[in-house]
Amino acid sequence: MYLRLAQRLASAAAILLPQLCLQAGLIWPTPNPAFQNGQSIEAFIQSTASGVPESGLFGCVRSSGARFHEGLDLFPVDRDRSGEPTDAVYAVLPGRIVHVSKTAGHSSYGRYIVVEHDQQVPAFHTLYAHLASFGDGIMVGARVDSGAKLGIMGRSASYSIPRTRAHLHFEIGFRLTNDFQGWYDRQQFGSKNRHGMWNGMNLVSINPLDFYESMRQGQVSDLYEYLKLIPAIARIRVHTADVPDFVKAYPALVTRPYAGKPLVAWDIAFSQYGVPKEWTPRFAEEAIDGRLGDVKILAYSPTLLKQQDCRRVLDMGGTKPKISSGTLSTLKKLFGFK
Repeated sequence: MYLRLAQRLASAAAILLPQLCLQAGLIWPTPNPAFQNGQSIEAFIQSTASGVPESGLFGCVRSSGARFHEGLDLFPVDRDRSGEPTDAVYAVLPGRIVHVSKTAGHSSYGRYIVVEHDQQVPAFHTLYAHLASFGDGIMVGARVDSGAKLGIMGRSASYSIPRTRAHLHFEIGFRLTNDFQGWYDRQQFGSKNRHGMWNGMNLVSINPLDFYESMRQGQVSDLYEYLKLIPAIARIRVHTADVPDFVKAYPALVTRPYAGKPLVAWDIAFSQYGVPKEWTPRFAEEAIDGRLGDVKILAYSPTLLKQQDCRRVLDMGGTKPKISSGTLSTLKKLFGFK
């Protein structure tokens, strides 16, 4: 009897684990309590074949800092007899499922789910990749609560992930444009876009672990405050009268009203890894220099640029910084530039 009681209590504890939230209902996406318990990254981050835990973090953490990793890789705490993970994967906040990719070979993400947290300000999405299977009722359009089971952790991908390195790849971010298909078609990749605007090439991300840590320490109470907290690596002005999809999707990132005013440009603050985190509309009455279509660097942080070996917003090859090819690609998606 005592054994059965202990088993029931253990099961109840496992169910409650995802409910151990930080602030504003934000929970950890797996049952592993290591982060909540203040343990080091070795207790929850899955490394690459290098065995270096930092290789599973966000940022320029791979190939000696030359290759970018968009999210966090979180390892399982439970496995079945064959060594496959049995950990559930949880929605970290309430939201709406906007994409479900069921075929592992269709993406390097493998089987993945994107949840848009449309009740947050600004709205943002979370992405859960390499899943082995999906939870009940998981479909595009379904609403999920914080802690809802999205699926089971796995190792699905368009490439081979060893059983020993099965993990959840977890991202937090924003989509650049609703017309990603138009940009994709112009690139002539020769392959079909199977993910619509939730293709990874249309997504930009923040550092999930840094965000969670900032929440835990009480530095911020939500993502809006976090975006204000992280520094801008560069400010870029784009001369256009258009209002991009990004601005319409995330109006909280705009610094002042623009409706009904003669818009001539946008001043955009980019985070270190290319999130356009702040948008200031500029108006004809301000008489700023520039012509339609001009793109200009307004300011930048030399210190932050020197710290970075990949995913550069600006390139520092000469005496003056230049807009990187990656940022040019981002601007083309944001504004529909050809």
